[in-house]
Amino acid sequence: MPKRGYSKDFKPHGDSGKRYLLDEIPAGLWTAVKEKAKRQGVSIRALILTLLKEWVGK
Repeated sequence: MPKRGYSKDFKPHGDSGKRYLLDEIPAGLWTAVKEKAKRQGVSIRALILTLLKEWVGK
């Protein structure tokens, strides 16, 4: 799993102006994610991008 900080594994491709905002995450879930990421030294951004990459099979 990528460590904290900006991961060079996920450079923008194509239209880098595109952003996706994920809102209304349940507070308890988001707190648990942040706590676990901090304990394991994992970047939440890199974690989300890794999961998305695995899900689409790339």
